[in-house]
Amino acid sequence: MTTMAVPQSSLFPLDIPVPPKDTSLSSKAMLCSLSIGTWPGYKYDPQASEEIAEIHQAEKDAGRFNKRLIPRKEMKEITRAVSQARRDHAFLTLPWFDDGYRALPAAAYMEHVETMKLHEANFKAAVSRFENRFEALVRNQSRLGTLFNVEDYPGIRKEGDVLRLTFPDELRKWFSFKTNVLPLHDADDFRVAIGDEERHRIKRQLEESIQASLRVGTRELWQRLYNVVSHMSVRMAEYNAAQSGSKPKLYKAMVENIVEIVDVLPKLNIARDSGLDRLANEVRRSLLVDTKELKKSESLRVDTAKAAADIAERMAAYMGVQPTTPNQ
Repeated sequence: MTTMAVPQSSLFPLDIPVPPKDTSLSSKAMLCSLSIGTWPGYKYDPQASEEIAEIHQAEKDAGRFNKRLIPRKEMKEITRAVSQARRDHAFLTLPWFDDGYRALPAAAYMEHVETMKLHEANFKAAVSRFENRFEALVRNQSRLGTLFNVEDYPGIRKEGDVLRLTFPDELRKWFSFKTNVLPLHDADDFRVAIGDEERHRIKRQLEESIQASLRVGTRELWQRLYNVVSHMSVRMAEYNAAQSGSKPKLYKAMVENIVEIVDVLPKLNIARDSGLDRLANEVRRSLLVDTKELKKSESLRVDTAKAAADIAERMAAYMGVQPTTPNQ
């Protein structure tokens, strides 16, 4: 049974605003999960585990030996595709309950759909390339010695003295990419034929859980913005303090990461935190600068560093965290 967990409370010393009760949350967001399945590339070997335990005069269940069926690098492309998809799914959604679903604001829905389509295509292409070389990979597993077992490899069969991918569907079924979307209900949607007192109790519990989830999601948005602003503050301070000829690089990604955050914040701010909106707009006005111009203009560097430090300091004070400083 799916449980509704109330997220951890206060990371900040101050309360995060939540939408007024007359606002229907179900019209502003939905629940979304991302599920990606892959062939693990390793397998538990009970016989080898027992043999190792015997060598070390240990109990049979003292350890588990997992065989890596193919070199790790052969799964790297698929692993990267999975990681990027999960990162963007998390970026375009907010934490919610503990059942794998996250809140997807309606304003970010189409961007999420298009982004996941691209990731699914990349994932399937990587899987297809892996399938094309899978037979050759299995044939070249002399690295496993006597640990090799053809039954560990889905779809592989021995035809005479040759290993072949005879049943590719057995391999393909290990790989999957799926998003699921569910409605996000308000506490007012709770209608069950039980006593009024119990119904009101459950409704209050739902309201508290939803409000707690909104606070957790909003705190995450504050943290995202703080991370990129404090990073710029530190980098600009280090650059300005360094002697000419030994200055660190100012990478475009420093500003691009801020652009990415301030562009998505209005879509994800379903709690309508006006303070967060104001800060995002201030960041947009003050910190979205061209790194080439930063290198050319000392006055621009000084102004940008001051603005970044000021915003980061105010955010840290509000969030109750220790401000990040150079070389800390």
